[in-house]
Amino acid sequence: MTLDQIVKMQGIIDKRAIRSDTLEFLNEERYSNSKQCLIRYGDMHIDHFLRVCSNIIPDDSYVDKDQSRAIFESIKQKILKEFGNGHN
Repeated sequence: MTLDQIVKMQGIIDKRAIRSDTLEFLNEERYSNSKQCLIRYGDMHIDHFLRVCSNIIPDDSYVDKDQSRAIFESIKQKILKEFGNGHN
């Protein structure tokens, strides 16, 4: 499931328009080292987006890498439980 799909679902569930700053963010791009090209945030699958975010967050001396990975996996599982397995 992509960020575009998630935001559209949120708009339907909330019965509200999607905020303009959210749409602007979804249209921003980042360079993907693995694909060797620019990728729109809105086209990213949620698990890839969360992985990118987890790599951006600076290492905190209070949270080790294993804890960070566990937090990421916990968030990912909650999202998958709430929205399905991403094959929608």
